[in-house]
Amino acid sequence: MPHTLADTSVPASDFYNRRTEELRTATSTAFSNYSKYSGALVAVGVLACFLLYEGAVAKSLPLWSAAFVVPVAAVVEYQRRRSRLNFSKLRSLSAFYEKGIARLAHNWKSLDAGDNFLLEDHHYAKDLDLFGNGSLYSLLCSARTQIGCETLAGWMASPANVPEIRARQVAIVELRNRRDLPELLAVAAPLQAFDFRPVFLKTWVTEQIDPFPQWLPYLTWTLAVATIALPVLYFAGALTLPALWRIVALLFVADGIVALSFRSRVKSVLDSLGSLSIELPVLRALLSIVEHEKFSSPKLANLASSLHGGKLPASQSLLRLYRLVRLVKLRDDELFAYPAFCLLWGTQFAMAIDRWRSRHKDQLLQWMQALGELDALISISTYFYEHPADPFPELSESGPLFDAQGLGHPLLKDDVCVRNDLRLDKHTQFLIVSGSNMSGKSTFLRAIGMNAVLALMGAPVRCNSLKLSPFIIGAAVRIQDSLTDGRSHFMAEMQRLRWMIEIAAKPCLLFLADEIMSGTNSHDRRIATEWVLRALTLRGAIGAISTHDLALTEIAANGLPGRNVFFKDSGESGTLIFDYKLRDGILAHSNALNIAHILGIDTAATNLTHPKD
Repeated sequence: MPHTLADTSVPASDFYNRRTEELRTATSTAFSNYSKYSGALVAVGVLACFLLYEGAVAKSLPLWSAAFVVPVAAVVEYQRRRSRLNFSKLRSLSAFYEKGIARLAHNWKSLDAGDNFLLEDHHYAKDLDLFGNGSLYSLLCSARTQIGCETLAGWMASPANVPEIRARQVAIVELRNRRDLPELLAVAAPLQAFDFRPVFLKTWVTEQIDPFPQWLPYLTWTLAVATIALPVLYFAGALTLPALWRIVALLFVADGIVALSFRSRVKSVLDSLGSLSIELPVLRALLSIVEHEKFSSPKLANLASSLHGGKLPASQSLLRLYRLVRLVKLRDDELFAYPAFCLLWGTQFAMAIDRWRSRHKDQLLQWMQALGELDALISISTYFYEHPADPFPELSESGPLFDAQGLGHPLLKDDVCVRNDLRLDKHTQFLIVSGSNMSGKSTFLRAIGMNAVLALMGAPVRCNSLKLSPFIIGAAVRIQDSLTDGRSHFMAEMQRLRWMIEIAAKPCLLFLADEIMSGTNSHDRRIATEWVLRALTLRGAIGAISTHDLALTEIAANGLPGRNVFFKDSGESGTLIFDYKLRDGILAHSNALNIAHILGIDTAATNLTHPKD
């Protein structure tokens, strides 16, 4: 298939809408063809019945005339199956582009939320909306496979090192205009693509089963050959009937002894297969696509070459395993039960499958990892294609540094996203962000954190430019209490802050805290917050905190390398107007009473009439 290059001058939304319309027409045509061939097959069946009647009952036609229907029926059935497969592929491809349109429109209900990847004890995933409805994962993920989704989620939750980030960036640039690859993955095994479950395959390949003796294959092969040779020797006259029966009885006993001796091991192997006959065709189809691709970037070339590490390409090795699994299942056929026992069919193929697993278990894990990485890279490249104005960050080996120009929140649409500049380094290690309610403080903190996540996983960022050093990320933006653990909101926040202090210098921490220590009084809050910021800055950490408590703004002028910034509103009494622009200094007023007035709380309080006793 020739490389399909996307026209970068055409917006992704236009391209997706055009492809969706093309696919809608093609899907309708494919379904119409399938219906026609289904009708034709029924007509052929009716014709066959008519010819059989005329030949066998009415005697007006020769009976053999019905045989002409057989090749016609075969051709019609072949075309019907092709039409059904084409229809399924087109539906899968249409679903892929409909998901793309949903991502661009921020139609979160139509997208995968990735809730299963959210770990309760993760130190920033929940705080920064990485997973869940309307999350960064929903915006990023267009992965076709479960292993691709897992890989992408893992990259989001764990920053990569600088060489790996740069390698991913080069690969993503190469993949950005290759719209044929997502399409190929989208239609690979269209009826079963998400039946490929990496957890099952990883469990199967690493399962420990007692090995079979090395001599057993030779014994079972000898017994099987003898079983096949006996009737040949008898009909050739080399054996008499009594001798044949005596040898058959001996072989039957020998087969029974072998089968019973290794029954538990054979059963363990066969029981472990589970849905392997469904998993393998899907994995093989996906790996076959990758094997035939030629890439220029080192990372993609390495991923593709890892599929050719053995004597056979990965897809061919998996095809052999698939055939073994299909063959061993023949013993479940009642008509084949007796020959299967005489040939030790289950034992023979259980040993063959176990040998395959022993030889290829490391390779299979490597193949799945390569597929997951490629699928995740294609997913990020799709995000890059959908957001062409987002650049890659520049990575600095020395830090700490987070220098962003035009930083915006990735989950906001461009027409409502207000961008701000900020720089954090060894001279200004933290920002104290004050501001009125709803002015954008929390959104600003999450914008910092989300762009750091994007940058450190190798993705483009929602900035005009971003230069940063490697970080560990820690956030206390959406801390929750726990009734079951007997832990208050304040205690949970303090534990998160303590964790940040402990790992701040390993290597460097980017910390974010929204309404820090709001669960205590202003006096204690002021002192404890300064303790935290002093501990973090002494360990080289950089970050930002937000607060309504103006007493905390004094910390930046108390000998610590911090800076006060604020968001404000310009509304009069009864109105709220925000520009979401970051300003230097300290907010001098609050809008809490104004919000209460808008909601009518002041009126409700003054108009309350106490009931008479």
